[in-house]
This record gives sequence, C-alpha cells and structure tokens, in this order.
Amino acid sequence: MSDTSKQRRDEDLAEPAVLEDDTVEESQTDEADEQPAAEDGVSEASAEASIAALVEAERERQAEEAAVEEAEEAVERESPHDEPEDEAEPESETASEPEPAKAPTKQSTKAPAKSTASKPRKPKTPSRKLAVLGSPIGHSKSPLLHQAAYEALGMDWSYEAIDVTEDALPEFIAGLGPEWRGLSLTMPLKKAVLPLLTETDRIAEQTGGANTVLLDGEAVRGFNTDVAGIVRALQAAGLEQAHYVHILGGGATAASALVAAAELGADRVDAHVRDLERSAWIEPLANQLGLRVRIRPFAQADRSLDVPDLVISTLPGGTTTEAVYTDSTRRRSVLFDVAYEPWPTPLARQWESVGGRVVSGLAMLAHQALLQVRVFVSGDPLQPLEDEEAVLAAMLDAVGIDAQGAPLEV
Repeated sequence: MSDTSKQRRDEDLAEPAVLEDDTVEESQTDEADEQPAAEDGVSEASAEASIAALVEAERERQAEEAAVEEAEEAVERESPHDEPEDEAEPESETASEPEPAKAPTKQSTKAPAKSTASKPRKPKTPSRKLAVLGSPIGHSKSPLLHQAAYEALGMDWSYEAIDVTEDALPEFIAGLGPEWRGLSLTMPLKKAVLPLLTETDRIAEQTGGANTVLLDGEAVRGFNTDVAGIVRALQAAGLEQAHYVHILGGGATAASALVAAAELGADRVDAHVRDLERSAWIEPLANQLGLRVRIRPFAQADRSLDVPDLVISTLPGGTTTEAVYTDSTRRRSVLFDVAYEPWPTPLARQWESVGGRVVSGLAMLAHQALLQVRVFVSGDPLQPLEDEEAVLAAMLDAVGIDAQGAPLEV
C-alpha cells in the first residue's frame, strides 16, 4: 500500500471520533442550560440560597403589612365614637411598630376623617322664642321674670316685649314660625285671643279671658294663670282663706279676682264698679261659682258694718276712685292691688298710712309667670318645674320682692 493511500484511510477512520466529541459537547451544553448559571464566580448553591432569602423577605414584608392593616381596622371598630378629640388616636400606638414606609401614609389619611366622626356633641335644649304682647307694653316686667326662670332652668329660650294692638293680634299669631313656643297677653288681648284658640282651659272659659297662649304644633292653646297667681301670691303673704271679699273694678281682671275669691273659700263678694250695666256679667259668674254677690257703685264701698277679710283692686295703676275705707277697715283687711306701676298706688298709700297689710300686684305677676313657665316647658300648669323653689326665688329676685311679695331692702 502506498503511503498516500494509507494516510487517507487513517483520516477516514478518525472522522467519526471528531463527530462523537461534538455530540458530547452539545449534550453537556444542553444540561448546562437546565442548571442555574453561576455568575461572577458564585456557586449554584449560593445563588439558590440568595433567591430563597429574597422570597422569604418579601413574604414577611407582605405579612407584616397585612397585620398592621388588620390592627388598624380592629382599633377603629372598637373605638367609641364619642371619645374626646384631644385624646391620642389609637393608631398612634401602631405607628411606633416597625412597618413599611407606606403604612404611616395610610394612617395620616384616615386620622382626619376619624377625628371628625368622633367629635363630641353635647345635646342642647333647642332655642325657642316667647313674648308678652300688649299696647303699650314697654313697662312690662314679664321679660325680667321669664328670662330669670329660663336661666335658672338652663334653657336657651328668649322672651321679649312686643307692642301688638287688638286689631293686629290675628295677623301676628298667624305669622309666627315653628321656633315660637308661647305668648303672654295683657288686656284687651286676653279677650281678643279667644276666637283664635283651638282649645282653652277651664279657668279661661270661666273668666272669658286667656293671658297665656301655648303654641303646640298645629294647636293654639289658651290658659288663664291670673287666678292661680292671685291665690298663690296671697297665700305666700300669709292669707290662706277669705270668707268675705270686696272687688274693685268690673273689667276682665275682676273676673279672675272673682274666681280667686271662690278658691280662697269666699261665700260673699261685693263688687264695686263704675258702670253697673256693663258689669252685669258678674252676677252669672258668681252664681256659677256658688257665691252671693252684690254689685254696687264705688261710693258705697265701705257702707257696711261688716269688714271684709280681703279687698282686691283690679284698677289700673295710679287710678283714684270714690271708694273710701275707714282706718279701722284698712287696719283689719288685707289689700291686694293688682297694679304695680307706679307703686305705691293711691289705695296702697292709704293702707300703709295706718299700718295695714298690702300685697303688690308684682307678687301676682311673679306667681302667674311661674305657672306660665310651667305651661311653656311642659304644656301643663299643674306640672311643677325641676327645682321650682330655686326658679321662683330667681324670679322674685329679678323684680326686687321677697317670698311674701314685699319689696327687697336696697
């Protein structure tokens, strides 16, 4: 065999070995692709440990964040809604724990809303409006009495004097809004209001006049507190009963005086008036009350040998009359003068000149106002007020008289 042929045969036999080596290298390359690559000289085991650590850290971060959110929600559910605004918010305790940077952002977003929702609001008595009506009315002391009462009761109610004539009364009442609770009335409004009322109490029906109006929703209710005011003022002054009574005057207040006399136990009443014909209404009312009554002119006021236990003057302040009482009568009888401005009245000066007992109309005004406050607060003149003694004391002090109705010493 030639040298050339022998060399070609050896090359043919060696070629498959080269192909086999290529196959092995390709197989090793495929296996290397399936294994994690070691970078920068890091081993496969170290790379796997690093990846596992990152995964575990991410899970712990997510779990911690979820725990913080759950704690915040639990605190909000358990926190009372009326907690004071200046107390520390429950979330501030959680904020001190380690947590992701976004957690404080979430807290600061919730805190203002929670603070607004938990702001305490103390219930207050709604403000209501009241007034005394008449013309003229600027001299009235009713605002002093009522404001003292509502302040003592801790009620944010207002009371003022408003000049209203008889003709203007219907329009005035019709125009009152829901904030109005009631009205006090002077003459002649006590009679003029009757057709405007949806209901009246027994005393207002008897006397034909209502001095108190309660605005109770759609109802306009009328009451007469003048009668009880007279009785309570006299009882406070020490007069518990009177069997024989003189009444001076024949107007609307005289009707209240007549009913008051009956409640004090009177069985006889002499009514001394200026106009006999216009005072004819007195007799039917006296008969209804079970009283024996005589209607006489002023000039005959003290022509009887019988001395009255009580003389009630319903005349306007400053009025002089033909009624003249002896010194003996003035010493033994109690004078109750419904007037209080100006004071003392001519009759009061006559009684005081001989040391007789006089009760001012200011005492009646205070006691009837107390019953008006009962009406405005509870709707019932028979329902005593809370701590009523203190309320009455504040009212009496506001107009400068003591518990017996005597002026306070300055």
